[in-house]
Amino acid sequence: MKSWKDDDMTDSSDESNHDMVDSSDEYEWEDDGIFKDDVKTVAFKPEWNEESEIPADYIRREYMEIKDMAKKYVAPFLPAKSLMKFRAVSKEWNHWIVSPLLSYQQSTSFYKLSGYFYQTVDVDFQSNPDFLSLDRSANGVPSPSLGFLPERVKVLSSSSGLLLCQGRENYYVCNPVTKVWKLIPCHQYYHGFDPSVVLAFDPRDNIESYYHIVAAVPLLGQPVVFFEIYSSQSNSWKRSSSECLELEGTILIGGGFYMKGMAYWNTASNEVLAFDVKNEISAVLHVPIPPGRYGALTQIEDELCYVTAYNDGGDVFVLDIYGGMYMSLKNSVSINLGHKKSRRAFEEIPFIENSTVSCSVLPCFNNADDIVVIYTNERIYLYHLREQKVETLRTPRQLNPQRRFIPYINSLVMLHELNN
Repeated sequence: MKSWKDDDMTDSSDESNHDMVDSSDEYEWEDDGIFKDDVKTVAFKPEWNEESEIPADYIRREYMEIKDMAKKYVAPFLPAKSLMKFRAVSKEWNHWIVSPLLSYQQSTSFYKLSGYFYQTVDVDFQSNPDFLSLDRSANGVPSPSLGFLPERVKVLSSSSGLLLCQGRENYYVCNPVTKVWKLIPCHQYYHGFDPSVVLAFDPRDNIESYYHIVAAVPLLGQPVVFFEIYSSQSNSWKRSSSECLELEGTILIGGGFYMKGMAYWNTASNEVLAFDVKNEISAVLHVPIPPGRYGALTQIEDELCYVTAYNDGGDVFVLDIYGGMYMSLKNSVSINLGHKKSRRAFEEIPFIENSTVSCSVLPCFNNADDIVVIYTNERIYLYHLREQKVETLRTPRQLNPQRRFIPYINSLVMLHELNN
């Protein structure tokens, strides 16, 4: 048996509305078991024949019990940790939850932001990743430090429940819930110690769980960015014929963002590099924000947006939301976060100057919930744009500009064997 245990992150503070700690109860993972098919409805109503070849798992609608309805219509919309709790209901439920069919259904039905993997970016791999759950009871992973991988890694990108990690020489793709991982073959070009790579994975109409890794590689000494692409279907890398010549003198910021077939990267000049993964076409989006202000890519109303945040004095923070084809300013929102800091905190924390609170926006993808995530010295705030509601969460220690947050969806998605 494989033991599903927590690497809990503790925090003694009790000022927040929710505990921002890793949330994983102990579970026992069984390697054996019969994978059962989905519960289905038969359109006709013949007389029952004991010798009928209709599988036992196919249940007529009139014979469906509450448990059958829950399996068919509720389970696929739950996060992975919640589903794991139901394995203890019965042997039947255990077999159903570990089946490949439910893994596919859940990965294509559950899209809600579950939390963040965060880590301090360093050359020597001195810090382990950790996980912040936005809902301790529902979302969690058994090993937030990703200790099941063969070496210490940096988390670079996330897409629909899968993580892309970098070891000292290799990339790994893994599902942190199931602890299944794949070693990616060596790439041909040098990507650097903090590469600009994006994991591109869409589980819809993709039962084989094929994915791509897209690396934006600046050409040394030249104002050119080319793209090296890995395909899990062929298990190989290739250099794309597409090149970007519009980012002269700027620096790509490591990590990236994947949404609706497009890979995106932030730059130090507040431009956004975009790459169409299927058609291999690149473009540059210019964001007209004031100099010295930085933001993050996020998904709002099912489109890509660039969001900045700054403290306008006291407890008032301003969100500027840029979007559309020309990345123009769509909305500017003033919100009161009720930050309530003590005089001692203002004196001790070096990131606060002139009585204003330093803050940053974290990358975020949303399905139905349009939220912006704001990170300050002491807390993380979720601002719900539609309800105009603020939810307060605790931050993982002080604000650190070297700490990177990777948004994550708690998914059961399966990783299949790669071709040799």
